[in-house]
Amino acid sequence: MPSYAKSPQSPPSSNPSASESATSAASTSSNEQDDTYAMTHILCNLLENMNRPSQVQSTPTTSATTPSMPYDIWAHPSGSTLQNPIGAIGREYSNNSSNNNAHHSKEDNSSSSPGTSSSVSITCFRCEERSPTTRCLECNDLFCHECCHKVTSDCQLREHTLLPIHQISPIGVRPNSVTNEKEPGLFCELHGDPIRYYCEACIIFICQECVLWVHKDHNHSPIKGAFDMCRVGVFRCIEDTKTGTKAIKTAIDRAVAMSKAYEKESAEANMKIRKAMRCYAQAIEDREKYLLDKVEKMRQAKMNELSDHMNTLRGILAGLAHTNETLVRSMDSEGIDLFMAKEKGRAQVDYFSCMFKNMYVTEERIMFVPPNYDLVDQLKRQCDVQPVPAATTHINTASIPSRQSLMSLQTLQSAHSYPPLTHAYNNISSGSSLRSLPDYSLSTRSTNYYDQSISTSIALEPPNPSRGIGQAIPGYWMSVTVKPTRSPVPGVPMFSFGREGQDEGQVSRPWGLCVDREGNIIVADRRNNRIQIFNNRGEFKSMFGSKGTGPGEFDLPAGITTDTFGRIIVIDKDNHRVQIFTSSGNFILKFGSFGKDCGQFQYPWDVAVNSLGNIVVTDTRNHRIQLFTSDGSYITKFVFEGANPAKMLKGPTTPRGVCFTTGGNIIVSDFENHRLLMVDPTLSKVLCCVGREGSSIGELNRPSGIVTDDDGRIIVADSKNHRVLVFTAELRILWAVDLKSPGLDDKDRPSDVALTPEGYLVVLFETLPDTARDIASHGKQYIKVY
Repeated sequence: MPSYAKSPQSPPSSNPSASESATSAASTSSNEQDDTYAMTHILCNLLENMNRPSQVQSTPTTSATTPSMPYDIWAHPSGSTLQNPIGAIGREYSNNSSNNNAHHSKEDNSSSSPGTSSSVSITCFRCEERSPTTRCLECNDLFCHECCHKVTSDCQLREHTLLPIHQISPIGVRPNSVTNEKEPGLFCELHGDPIRYYCEACIIFICQECVLWVHKDHNHSPIKGAFDMCRVGVFRCIEDTKTGTKAIKTAIDRAVAMSKAYEKESAEANMKIRKAMRCYAQAIEDREKYLLDKVEKMRQAKMNELSDHMNTLRGILAGLAHTNETLVRSMDSEGIDLFMAKEKGRAQVDYFSCMFKNMYVTEERIMFVPPNYDLVDQLKRQCDVQPVPAATTHINTASIPSRQSLMSLQTLQSAHSYPPLTHAYNNISSGSSLRSLPDYSLSTRSTNYYDQSISTSIALEPPNPSRGIGQAIPGYWMSVTVKPTRSPVPGVPMFSFGREGQDEGQVSRPWGLCVDREGNIIVADRRNNRIQIFNNRGEFKSMFGSKGTGPGEFDLPAGITTDTFGRIIVIDKDNHRVQIFTSSGNFILKFGSFGKDCGQFQYPWDVAVNSLGNIVVTDTRNHRIQLFTSDGSYITKFVFEGANPAKMLKGPTTPRGVCFTTGGNIIVSDFENHRLLMVDPTLSKVLCCVGREGSSIGELNRPSGIVTDDDGRIIVADSKNHRVLVFTAELRILWAVDLKSPGLDDKDRPSDVALTPEGYLVVLFETLPDTARDIASHGKQYIKVY
């Protein structure tokens, strides 16, 4: 019987040698040697044919005349050019085969195996002439009656199981005639036969019957060949791991070298930026010095002129006084002396009158011609820094225009087509490529978020700089993106500060909170009627303000923000006005008063600024928001009342927190009606409204302070639910951050929220009035950084 390593069409001349080996006493050892030789031959053929599978071609016509060659069990069959390892029952012949038996008799057609097509002609394995009637279970070959019952037949000599061609072995029962169990091993669970093959599609071991029926269309190979192929695959995996390890170590070394080089590049960029910006600063300082000197010269000239004028007037006044005194004394004279005194006095009065009339001084004012403020925006956009491939960092500086043209470097760089950045390590597949930026959408801390699959691609309206857009930190030069909390325990901040009290660094019922472009945390200390400034570690820096109604004085300050110029804008709530200070706390201007007219307020609460410097204020008791210029001039307003015909709300709209979005829209929190409203940039209509009272996803309970990040996300302090909610720019909920932590109780509620330059949350907690007076609450800290 030919083994799997032999050709399925071995000529009959090999039968005597097979019978001799069957009658030999050392048949077992010879079989083992044959198997070893066959496996060695298979591996040799595998290595030779792996790179040239197209050269392995064999047809039924040539197989009968060519010498037998080992079958490559790992080569994938392609059409009719490769032999079927199953045997004669699985052979497929091409339409051009010379042995065309398409018109066989009915008996021949009926003898075909169920696993073969009716258009395939089947002949005896030995004689290849007569139709087969018997199938050998062990050999998986078909024989005619004459060839099967010959004494010299391999099947007769080895006592194989011979079955009619239509009979199928019972499922789960081994045939009684199968008594040759020389090789102990596993058996098929379905048929009970010894396993002989490995099915690549199902990844299981199968028997001879499985090859014919259950797995007849699958790719399979003998067990020994499969084991050897598997070992080859394992060896290749080991080699790949070694290669990958070496490549990754090389990439790490390269990343270390790149980090050092990038540090050097950063230092050089800082030096270039300072040098470039110093040119603008020097030009502005020179212009400032020139204008100040000019004003001083004008002042001195005018002062000298006015001084001479006043001295002359004083001389005339003294002359008139002397003339008057002389005339008074002459009243007692008589005769010619009286006439002489009169004439002399008249002449002096006429002289002084003529002198006075000729002393005309023009009244002048110093008019300041303001600069073109459009240049300010252009100056802000002067120069830029971008990460570019190392091969494209050499820019021809000779083509850069002069500074007087005010062309930004960004515009210059847009003319260069930089190639996209590609990953430096290409030996690893894209599925395992290393990421240089953290992906927060796969956070495993599900306790802080409702939705772990946070979408990073948010559909936003393109920013329109002409109408002003919002920023997380106005004037900050980098994009700020909100990040998840860093503590593994929900609600626990990284650090806290701001205890209850009146000393430096202590607060009393604070409400407003913001972060400036230097990273300082600015707090409106409401009951202490002051503004306090802390650094990014929560350490006290400075404070300003006191109780009162004058400039720089407060009566319960609430909302607070900074603008692109670094100015601090404070809502002086109970004084019904807005005050603007420098970054160091020096008073600049104020606007607003108590009333209902345009530009007036009734308990304003929060404030926000866009990139144009426009200021929006929530006018709570007037149920509206108002928009002002950067110097406090009134622009427009939007009134929320009159839009509740169904009486679905608890009461009038009470705008509390406010912010500008990156699209220029305005988000307002309706404190009493537990909702968020989006107003268009022109303050003409409400674009959408979301939220209702509750604590579930998408529900709010007294929303308060609001801030946006530079990717368009909206962060809201959901005060009574003790959490912070994060929405998309279209006000679809993304995730929530639970703020309940040890040390705080239900009376301590988040009132306002801000973002650090790194994107971490800063939350300000407000306590109730009775709690603030409680001595036991003085150990609490009300400003927390997560």
